[in-house]
Amino acid sequence: MRNLSLMMGLLSLSFPFTSISQDKNYPCSGAPGVFRINPDDSLGGFVAHSATVDNTVFIELEASVCDQATVIEGAKVLGRAEVSGRATVRGKVEVSGRAKVFGEAYLVNYGGSDLRVEGDARIYGNGFLQGSVVVADNSEVFGWGKVVHFAQVLGHSKVCGSSLVGEFEVLIDDESYCSQL
Repeated sequence: MRNLSLMMGLLSLSFPFTSISQDKNYPCSGAPGVFRINPDDSLGGFVAHSATVDNTVFIELEASVCDQATVIEGAKVLGRAEVSGRATVRGKVEVSGRAKVFGEAYLVNYGGSDLRVEGDARIYGNGFLQGSVVVADNSEVFGWGKVVHFAQVLGHSKVCGSSLVGEFEVLIDDESYCSQL
């Protein structure tokens, strides 16, 4: 416990996060917050004071939860991933790599395999993911796009507008589903 207190003290000296600093090199653009302790007692990633993260969530050291984002119910934020804006990530969801979930995006999964957002994928706007889906590589889900029920969005694919990708569909190699609202 003493070593953990010493480590936290060193981190606070090394990373003076204040609301005055808007440097992109700091987690959450310098917003005030703390590095959390994960459920396994390991040192976790940065959580802005304005964000909501419950005690079941695992956040790796270089990952962050910013703004008014909510990450709850056992979700994981790994690698250098970031959840921000007013996004919600809940349940068996893993955001990893350099993936970003932001805006009003909503990701939820309560059973089966993990819902995974990985690589450089982006989920934003009002993007909605539900169930054991995978969004990976440089893919994007935005607007009111929905990906549900074991679907996969891979490569440089896009799901946007009011499009729905579901029931085991797989998008690869720059496919776009972008219907009008």
